[in-house]
Parts: sequence; structure tokens; C-alpha cells
Amino acid sequence: MTAQHQVRRNEAYKGLPEKDSGNINQYLHFRNVQTEEKKKALDEPNAPFNTNFLESIAEDQPKGCWNLQTDMVSTNVLGRSLLWPGYHFYSNSYTGKFGGVYIGDGLKNLEL
Repeated sequence: MTAQHQVRRNEAYKGLPEKDSGNINQYLHFRNVQTEEKKKALDEPNAPFNTNFLESIAEDQPKGCWNLQTDMVSTNVLGRSLLWPGYHFYSNSYTGKFGGVYIGDGLKNLEL
């Protein structure tokens, strides 16, 4: 986060270490925050120094609406949303390479 409270991509990001790549708590939403607690934290003067301003996908409701799969050496992770079928993301450890794609019908899975 910049001093002007703008969220920007961190060019120094080099990816998650292998030991953290399978931990769902390490994956965050890059979106406007949804919870009041996080919204208030963004208004604080020290917000640019707060590294905990994005929300973890592990906090999403209903619990268990995300699935992570790792390869044999856990350097590549594929995540998928069970709530929004068709949304997938990937992350490569130590590379800083990541991305996401949604290929679906826009219908939320209400049967979770």
C-alpha cells in the first residue's frame, strides 16, 4: 500500500515459499475489503505500514468453499472456488508468477 493508501502490486514479490504454498491462509483477495474491521484499518494513518489489510480466502463463507491442490513438490498450487464454479487460480512458489481465470456461467453454487 502506498502512502496515499493506494493498493499496488509489489514488484519485490517473489512468490510463496514451498512450506507455505499449500496453506490456504496465505492466499488473499485482491479486492475492496468486505469486513468492517478491515475497512476501519484502511482509514488509520499507519495503514500503509500495515501488511494485514487484505482478507484471506480462508475467512470466506461458507467455510470450505475453496479447494487447493499442490503438485508433488508443492511448488505449483491450483486453487478453485466451490462457491463460484469456474473460478481457478494458480501460484508458483519462489517465482512470483500467479494468476486467475473465471470461465463459468455466473451462477453461485447455493448447495454448499
